[in-house]
Amino acid sequence: ITMTYAHWKIGKHDESAAFELFFRKNPFKGQYTVFCGLDECLKHFQSFGFTQDDVDYLKSTPALQHCDEGFFEYLLNLDTSQLKVYALPEGTLAF
Repeated sequence: ITMTYAHWKIGKHDESAAFELFFRKNPFKGQYTVFCGLDECLKHFQSFGFTQDDVDYLKSTPALQHCDEGFFEYLLNLDTSQLKVYALPEGTLAF
């Protein structure tokens, strides 16, 4: 959220940005990982949004108490329809 605020604050919130999800070690002390769960992530992105209760909670956190009110309005109206996801195909081995 703080990274989102920084982008919003300097007016870059409507520009393209790249974020990566990764892990440092294979789980279960293994030598590889099978990539799975992409469908669930995509479903989450399609319905993602902040409710007023979410925003009220965020406003109460010490890290976000200083944020401009306009940022919270931005969160309430966040549109993820332009989100692009680049991912490994489901079932791919990752090392």
